[in-house]
Amino acid sequence: MDTRWIDPEVDGIFEGDPELTELAHRVRAARPEPVLDPRFQAVLRAQLMREAPAALGSPAAPARVPRPVHVRAERMRSDRWWRRPGRFAWAGAGLGVALAAAATVVTVSRPPLQDHQVTAMSPVAQLHAVSPDNVITVAFSQPMNQSAVVGGLHIRPATAVTTAWRGNDLLITPTHHLAGNTPYTVTIDRNAAQPVRGQPPTSDIHISFGTAPVPPSVPSVAQLSTQTLGPVSNNSQVLAGGDGTVIATSSTAPVSGPSPAPAGTPSPSVSPSPSSRPSGSPSASPSPTPSPSPSASSSPSASDSPQPSAGGKTLAFSANGNVIDLGPSASWAALSPNGLQLIAAVPSGSSTQIVLVPQHGSNRTMLTSLASSVVATGWLANDTAVVAETDRIISVDLLGHVRTLTTLPSGTRSVVFAPSGGYAFAGSTTQDGQLINLAGNDTRPLPGSRDSAAFSGDGAMVAWIDGTGSSARLVTTPVSRQAADSVPLNHPGDSITDLALDQNGTHVALVDHPQSGTPELQVVALPSGTVIAKGPPARELVFSPRGNRLLFVSGGQLQTAALPGTTWAPVNSLPDGAAGALQAFVDAQVSGDAKVLGALADPSVNAASATPHGLTRGYVVSNVANPDGTVGATARLIIDPSAAQPVASFVDETLTLSAGQGHGGGYLISALNVNPPHEEPVGPHVVSVSPSASAKKLVLRVVFDSDLREASVGGAISVTTAAGRTLPATTAYDANSRTATVTVDVNASTPVKVSVATSLVDVDGQAMASGFTVNAGG
Repeated sequence: MDTRWIDPEVDGIFEGDPELTELAHRVRAARPEPVLDPRFQAVLRAQLMREAPAALGSPAAPARVPRPVHVRAERMRSDRWWRRPGRFAWAGAGLGVALAAAATVVTVSRPPLQDHQVTAMSPVAQLHAVSPDNVITVAFSQPMNQSAVVGGLHIRPATAVTTAWRGNDLLITPTHHLAGNTPYTVTIDRNAAQPVRGQPPTSDIHISFGTAPVPPSVPSVAQLSTQTLGPVSNNSQVLAGGDGTVIATSSTAPVSGPSPAPAGTPSPSVSPSPSSRPSGSPSASPSPTPSPSPSASSSPSASDSPQPSAGGKTLAFSANGNVIDLGPSASWAALSPNGLQLIAAVPSGSSTQIVLVPQHGSNRTMLTSLASSVVATGWLANDTAVVAETDRIISVDLLGHVRTLTTLPSGTRSVVFAPSGGYAFAGSTTQDGQLINLAGNDTRPLPGSRDSAAFSGDGAMVAWIDGTGSSARLVTTPVSRQAADSVPLNHPGDSITDLALDQNGTHVALVDHPQSGTPELQVVALPSGTVIAKGPPARELVFSPRGNRLLFVSGGQLQTAALPGTTWAPVNSLPDGAAGALQAFVDAQVSGDAKVLGALADPSVNAASATPHGLTRGYVVSNVANPDGTVGATARLIIDPSAAQPVASFVDETLTLSAGQGHGGGYLISALNVNPPHEEPVGPHVVSVSPSASAKKLVLRVVFDSDLREASVGGAISVTTAAGRTLPATTAYDANSRTATVTVDVNASTPVKVSVATSLVDVDGQAMASGFTVNAGG
């Protein structure tokens, strides 16, 4: 609000127009009021008192013939006291005497403005959501000494800028844009605000505002660049090995490695066919005779030149370009958790052989033969495989012992095993699919899943497409508990198939089938739902274990493609639902929503009463998953600066989140420690600390609010173990993002402490006010 005085009637005429108001101020400053005669007040009062009786006793003024007027003009004049009918003026004459006397006192006592006193204003003043890309404009009321003004310019937090002048307007352009979700104060020293003519302001000029949160960057959608490995059959599966090997269960690609020896043929008992039992009824566990592993068979020597396989075979495409024959085509196959061996279901007449195949192809072992078809294979552990028949799931150890683990729900049409073992998904075309805990033998439905689902590479998350509504939704939940999160895919009317998750559940690949047009392979980042890459129509989608490549079948060819934007893989991902609960809690603190605070916190926390009033913004600085299942976090709450208080106030808090017992088992704030508000200290501040993985090392990203002197960054940041031992680390600073990237030569899951010392200096030469330490990694 403009607090400079202006006559209320004049202000009413302007109807709030800021340009006319500013013009009035400038005219008033250019032509100040003359100094009144000290006798004026007494003389005017005496004259009014003499004339009041005559005015009050006079008859009403004679009626006047009205003249035609424009309707709009009359309406504009109708609320002005000086244009109202005479009878109202005469009736109020007595009151006017007293008001005139009072007005005279106010007018005389108001201090006059100094001649040509400079004023300044900015369109961003007192705003709380200014774009970080904005140019700050300071408009002066008269020509200024430009070099003096720029010399007295200060921005807090410290920001490198360039300046330019356009008439009397100073344009301030940040070199690296403004930081998002941050309070700013632009100050021009009083002594530096020198006009060409006239007087400087009576105090420093302060312009305070806050920036809007920076939205997540939307990367350009990349077109996948594919590499063809070889032809595959229509029913071929695709598997990805940790060493870069890709396996196709049915391919006719030329073989460049040795052919395997036939599998050993022990005489295990044949499991009874489940087709003779009623659907969904438990099947009796067979009692197979353990079969010793056959001795290694001699393998033919490797061919000197590629040999076309006579019909489809299970082939391994190694990272160095070799194609290795792993034996006959398999209907289903799965790599063991350690990636060293393959369990394959190989049709043989009316039965199915369960064969153990080393990844290099030699010493194949038939573990057992089943008298029914197989719908999926997987692993419980490195020494125990699992096989899904049409109505049950069995385990097969490396000696060929078979045991029934569980029966499948009635109507099961498909089964998917978690790569790391322990869980299975049983899908149906007529009802919701079921998630099965193979250890506890308990199940729970996955609403809307039907017959398709996918597990993350670590087996901790399961995802499915819920197509029961008007728009398809991607739904994810941890396998250990029901805590579903959904991501709208914005594909109304489309059908989604061939779902795949990467190792940690941060990317999903799917095929979108529009109502009209060609199907399209899409890679989507989670949890934002942003499409980061597209490719041709495909099936059998599989992420590499490292998450940097996608494997698929398209046009009858096995293909691989590098994924964009996957150099940084997040580590220490919070338990599902914790990050959302934490952010929602901080948002509710800023908005003052006591109802939401109560719903997101344990009743003993008293979150609403602990939260300060008048907050304008807040953000999470750090969070870490603790070994006991809780989540620790730090956050900063902010009260933006104002005209009365040109410095922002900060409230730092620590939070603990624990798995709740309420609906969905979501996380609740179980402990909250809110520090008292304090004024923003001079110097740079840490905005966030987040860990990322690069290869096998821990990489930390430390983001600041100020532009920094690069030479001070490396020495100010240190990383230690939880016990305090300093770890060797290298630091690189990116001025554009105000981010220090710290690479630590330890495993990405190592718990560490990150510290920033007071030797850190911003571009204005101001040091960090106090040291900063936070937990990370783990």
